[in-house]
Amino acid sequence: MRILLLLFFVPFLALSQSIDIKKVRIDGDFTLPNTVPPLDYDNDYKFRTQSKSYIPVKDQSFTEHERTSISASELDQVSAQFASKKNNLDESVYGKKLKSQVTGIQMVGSSTWIGTPEGLFNLDNKGKPQLHKNYGVGGPLSTQINALAKDSKGTLWVGTPIGLSVLKSDGTWTAIQGAQGLPIENVLCIEVTNEDELWIGTDAGAILYKSYTDGRQWFYRAGKRYLINDEVLEVFVPAEDSAVYFLTGAGISKLSIKSRTLAEKAQIMEDMVNKWHRRLGLVAACELDDPENPTSTTIPDSPNDGLWTSYHVVAMSLAYGTTGDKKYLESAKKGMDAMIMLQNASGIPGVIARSVLPADHPKNGTKGWLLTPDKKMIWRDDTSSDEIDGHFFAFYAYWEHIARHNPEEAALIKKQVSQMMNTIVDNNYQLLDWNGERTKWGFWNPEALNHDPNSYLESGLNAAQILSFLKVAYYITEDPKFKKHYDKLIVDHGYLGNVLLEKKVFPDMNNHSDNQLGYCALYPLLQLEHDPRARVALQKAVRRHHRTLSRDGSSFFHFAAATIDLEYVEISDAVNFLRQMPTDRRQWKMKNSHRADITWHPYQDRFDKDQLLYVLSADERNFDRWNKNPYYADSGRGGQYVDGEASWLLAYWMGRYHGFIGGEE
Repeated sequence: MRILLLLFFVPFLALSQSIDIKKVRIDGDFTLPNTVPPLDYDNDYKFRTQSKSYIPVKDQSFTEHERTSISASELDQVSAQFASKKNNLDESVYGKKLKSQVTGIQMVGSSTWIGTPEGLFNLDNKGKPQLHKNYGVGGPLSTQINALAKDSKGTLWVGTPIGLSVLKSDGTWTAIQGAQGLPIENVLCIEVTNEDELWIGTDAGAILYKSYTDGRQWFYRAGKRYLINDEVLEVFVPAEDSAVYFLTGAGISKLSIKSRTLAEKAQIMEDMVNKWHRRLGLVAACELDDPENPTSTTIPDSPNDGLWTSYHVVAMSLAYGTTGDKKYLESAKKGMDAMIMLQNASGIPGVIARSVLPADHPKNGTKGWLLTPDKKMIWRDDTSSDEIDGHFFAFYAYWEHIARHNPEEAALIKKQVSQMMNTIVDNNYQLLDWNGERTKWGFWNPEALNHDPNSYLESGLNAAQILSFLKVAYYITEDPKFKKHYDKLIVDHGYLGNVLLEKKVFPDMNNHSDNQLGYCALYPLLQLEHDPRARVALQKAVRRHHRTLSRDGSSFFHFAAATIDLEYVEISDAVNFLRQMPTDRRQWKMKNSHRADITWHPYQDRFDKDQLLYVLSADERNFDRWNKNPYYADSGRGGQYVDGEASWLLAYWMGRYHGFIGGEE
């Protein structure tokens, strides 16, 4: 499904296109293999969603938690609050009566409750503290009471070293531990907000618990993304609830509560791309000189500079297609010009550079780096299928939304596409390097995909890639040669049958890199292939692939799949991911392996690393690109490494363009 907003903008008066892609059909008969592509589920209807009934999802404001600095005056005020709370407990008359430290005092209704390390006390009718008799069942989980708090509904919250205990207004006790969703069980302090939400301090971070809220209730906040130190001794929430302050083992930490829309977040992300992530026009990860107070960055080269830049080119092309705002056109053009630089760096038609660097770089003369013809740059050889995937992904989106409306741009893109595709086709669907030898991963030929057992894992993905490349090339150049080869691979070599099994499924071998490569190839193919027989195969392939990823909530994969299979994609999950992924793109160390609420997967991943059975919310883990395993419990670095803006923008603008997400209200 595509919502064509293009009609509303004058810049989109398209040049004539002689090919009506919707009427193009595959020449020749073909059959599909006798396979069961949708993972052999008996009843597909069980997996249908209600997405059609609620899209577009409104771009309503949501909140994010961001660690921010504290002014001197602010620090004095908050320090006084913490000191006052401590003094009130230290000087409590009950402590003297009980000859014990008092960890909390709360009056709930007509009852006064007192927490101590030796147990929970309640005042009798004579005002004398009486020890609560029951613990575990009918009382707190432990005799060690670390904190007490009450809410407006008359509920008493009791913090213990092994979890939360809850005394409801009807006199019943319940317990909340890891099995009930509490990430860290050693509760040190509790603060109740005006909305009856709980901020819980532990020895391993802070927790927000929205106990009376439908939907998500638990928010784990730990690591330098949120706190200066994870030992949270006390919490203070000001009346206006715009921030939360934590007394930690290393001082006072402030967590600001910021409200924004997805559209506002998109602008922040794009500003960061242009501020920190441009190297020679390419869009790449960067490293900050100081993650706490950055003034400069280093942008190293990457063997996948073209692929990562394609994310941003596609995002900006879709943004222009959605809004008609020329700032997006200019941003997309900057990235596409950089990708064309990679395409031409070697001086050999069809030999694409992985990356480029100035000629005076220390890598000049090292293995894999060669001088450009003008000797001003060096370029990296042995380009993989990943890179070509990214180039054609970008070609399609840039052509569709920008180049075909401008004669000069149209001529340039036609030339580049023809050059690349002719080289691949004329060399038996292989990518040759400067020395005439095939690059390690540059193969899409039938001999490899259909007849070499060593290429079994690549047979589905690479078949999808070459069909996508040829379809994009034919659409842009109108050269019948590319259609002929496209049809041949389907009719004579059964490549649509390969695509049916494009997602190879092994519980311990879910290749997330191949997931992203698959959708980069499938997205253009889904928009351009309208032969009814082929679309049925593509839909089955996408449904099969999506079912293995549907629990991830990965927005790019969801939106791409939804363009052909909306009824089987939960759009709300994709939008939730976009909201949850932190706007702060510094890759802080995020540790979750110690949590009490997680479940480990019985299988390790393809790198023999432990992984979770369920993904954590995006704001509790790290994310930089769509090729990473979202099931890792621990990830990230010290905050110097920054990435993910282009990945987020790709998904957001795909959702906007196709009408899954509404514009800013």
